Amino acid sequence: MNRGFTLIEMVVVVGIIAVVSSVTLTNYAKFGGQILLRNLAYDMALTIRQAQVYGISARTFFDAPFAAGHGVSFDLSVDTTSFRLYTDTNEDAFYSLAGTELIELYTIGRGYRIRQICVSNNSSEYCDATKLDILFKRPEPDAIIRGDRGSGFGRYNRARIIVISPQGSELAVLVEASGQISIQRI
Repeated sequence: MNRGFTLIEMVVVVGIIAVVSSVTLTNYAKFGGQILLRNLAYDMALTIRQAQVYGISARTFFDAPFAAGHGVSFDLSVDTTSFRLYTDTNEDAFYSLAGTELIELYTIGRGYRIRQICVSNNSSEYCDATKLDILFKRPEPDAIIRGDRGSGFGRYNRARIIVISPQGSELAVLVEASGQISIQRI
């Protein structure tokens, strides 16, 4: 009696291992992309929270006045892969002077980007904003949300910053005028 594997049995086993491995690796890449997207959304939300903490505390940068606000600025007309944490040194409630207001520039990499900015008042949401400034100013934790939809900046009650992965998955960072910051699945 001969014992061992035949060549056909060996090819079948190797084929099964190859199929299982390819399915596992494909799902692993998708899972890893979703984790990176979630991390990006949380990093963005934490940066907005950091601006809120700076805005209601006594933290100052660039010899700004004590009551100067702090905020986060997005400008999709210039770049969909970066956003800015800033101090409002000239107290105009906008990010305007890179040399005297910029605290930190955050760059998004690996093919991830900001897909869209939506702003809303009450029940109407507009997803055509190209610029967004979220400012926090002493002594209130409330957010001053200003978006530009092509005709100049307007004030809004809510903003959604939608981020997208190279695979097409999306998450949104939601900021309320009350100061609440959250992550939302789309």
